[in-house]
Amino acid sequence: MDLSVIEQAEIQTLQSRLTAIQAIEGNPMGVHQLVKGKTNAFAVKNIPGPAFNTVRGLNENDIPYLDALVDFYEKFSIDFRVEITPTNSSDSLFRALTNKGFYQTGFHASFIGRGVEKRSQINQPYIEVCSLKRDDFDLFASIYVEGFGLPSFIRNGIKQNNEVLFDVPGWDFYVAYVKDMPAGIAVLFVQNEMATLAAAATLPEYRGMGVQSTLIQKRIQVAIKRGAKHITSEAAFGSASHRNMERAGLKLAYTKALWERL
Repeated sequence: MDLSVIEQAEIQTLQSRLTAIQAIEGNPMGVHQLVKGKTNAFAVKNIPGPAFNTVRGLNENDIPYLDALVDFYEKFSIDFRVEITPTNSSDSLFRALTNKGFYQTGFHASFIGRGVEKRSQINQPYIEVCSLKRDDFDLFASIYVEGFGLPSFIRNGIKQNNEVLFDVPGWDFYVAYVKDMPAGIAVLFVQNEMATLAAAATLPEYRGMGVQSTLIQKRIQVAIKRGAKHITSEAAFGSASHRNMERAGLKLAYTKALWERL
């Protein structure tokens, strides 16, 4: 299997999301994108952190663009992270990053699955998964913020940045109910026969009940019906999300090396 499809899926998911956010009148989130060679740089001034402020696809052939990439983020005073896949790794690339003042800060896991529909189905009769309605993004944002332990003041931003995707082709949002109470949310993106199990969160009081496993299964089923040949996702290595992905039939494809500036 060509593992480059995983990074392609990650890049196209970010491109679709951030292009939609950037199109909001006045670009209030401060979204900017840069492509150099096969390298994609994403920047969101008003959403700090590495989720959206990230460089993907960097390889040794694009080393000459390192200064341009650094200048791109410095122009907007944004801290960023470089994610290097094993297929893009090389001694020359790591040396170039080190010479530019970068150091490795950790690893992140990427997953892929084919034929995952053959896995045994999870039967949790007390969990119901529904498509999110247009007027349910307040609920989505509340679960997202509480599930990830984020400050409440960013709730409106989370709502806006996901609501804008509602009519964008390929995006679907789901909410899981436990005995009729909202317990978790999840996002799916499908494009070019590739599906990404995007953001997902569960309220703390409902963890360990199979909410995320059910949401993963639902999204896999939808992705397959839409013709996805590859299903991809990301998670912190060894985390509960990592274990849920593998239980659903996705396989750990590789861990990416994470690099940041000193």
